[in-house]
Amino acid sequence: MIVEVIPFLSLNGNAAAAIRFYEKYLGAKVLLKKNYKEMKLMNPNFSYEKGQDEYITHSVLQIGSNKLMIAEEEMDTTQPWQLGNSFSLCIQSKDKDVIQNLYETLVKNEKVTVLMPFEKNVFSPGYGIIRDPFGIVIQLCVTVHDF
Repeated sequence: MIVEVIPFLSLNGNAAAAIRFYEKYLGAKVLLKKNYKEMKLMNPNFSYEKGQDEYITHSVLQIGSNKLMIAEEEMDTTQPWQLGNSFSLCIQSKDKDVIQNLYETLVKNEKVTVLMPFEKNVFSPGYGIIRDPFGIVIQLCVTVHDF
């Protein structure tokens, strides 16, 4: 059986901006992106509020060898939408220059918050943590492991 586990971010109105940010700062390649207007053409019963034509109903991005899905809607509609701090994206490579360059590119954006500066620690020759403009925590790690 071949399966993939893909992180899925629900961004409550910020999905399109997040996709642009990840394209610019992480080199993400958009494999699929459908907005509400396109979904309405595919499914006439799909409804949404005025002004949400460009909201994202589904997207798949490729960052390095991994995929990330982004949309607007929360997955658990029994709870109010809330961005939590119990998850993060971890971007890693054995190539320190690659990770350091990503970190340096990200922190150039004035809306990025540095949670931990990029530096050597006991488990990595280079590790840092940022929060992107959409509240997503991203760990940047130079790995010494063969995963």
